[in-house]
Amino acid sequence: MRFNEEIIKKTRALFFAVLLAFPLLGIHAQGDGVGLWADVEGETKLSKGLGLSFDAGYRARDNFAASDRASVGVGLSYKNKTLAPWLKVDAGYTFIYKNTPGKTTIKYLTDGTTPKHMNVDAAYWGPRHRATASLTGSFKVGRFKLSLRERYQYTYRVATTCQRTRYYYNPLYDLFKDINPDIQEWYLNEDATDEDYSYMTDAKNPKHYHKLRSRFAASYDIRKSKFEPFAEVEAFNDLTSNFALEKMRYTIGTDYKLSKTSKLSLYYRYQSEFSDDDDDETGGHIIGLGYSFDF
Repeated sequence: MRFNEEIIKKTRALFFAVLLAFPLLGIHAQGDGVGLWADVEGETKLSKGLGLSFDAGYRARDNFAASDRASVGVGLSYKNKTLAPWLKVDAGYTFIYKNTPGKTTIKYLTDGTTPKHMNVDAAYWGPRHRATASLTGSFKVGRFKLSLRERYQYTYRVATTCQRTRYYYNPLYDLFKDINPDIQEWYLNEDATDEDYSYMTDAKNPKHYHKLRSRFAASYDIRKSKFEPFAEVEAFNDLTSNFALEKMRYTIGTDYKLSKTSKLSLYYRYQSEFSDDDDDETGGHIIGLGYSFDF
């Protein structure tokens, strides 16, 4: 008994040490400013063990200056408390209206070193459809609740278009940049009437994304308190690219119980990206707000 108490005490100390250390992960990391994620979720029971949920969310990026996405979703969950009370199965669908940030790309001649032109794509909005299926196992150790979730995520990006400005490289720039400081490296070809015209519309083809998301979470039920702190680590792997690690999420926060059926959530999240193929959201620092309720 005393041995178990010592384990719980050490685990509790480690948990809160991790809570304090998580923000240090992103102090020296590069990012595009702070983002804001806000979500509202409601859940109700349809029958014994079967639940129905609805959610709506909004995300902003670049220190809250630019909208990133808005979404609405619906889901079903099932838990058999007799056969496997520790296991939950769920599936859901989310409609996402995504604002993709602007992007600059330089194209080169066949030698691979001499610039040809530079495409500057404006930010654009586009719809996406997302389906998920998850298995979550959870258990308690003292006042700790530990869980591991494996989620398959499929996203379909609908074809859309964006405005593109094309700048052409000035071949005289390297020759005269030291003599004439006013010479322009790139120029607009506004008088052209053919494909070399600088203003155009670029087609964004439809795209399919298949991900496996693995999340470990821990929370602590503080005795006689409405606060319940938590920490999470989640890995995203691309199932179409040899299971490559695409990004990581590190989260610390707390839930605050408003009543028996509702709670508020506040969290800090740091997201690091390892692939340019993921355009779901930008990495960096994120402040999250959530409200959930049962009805």
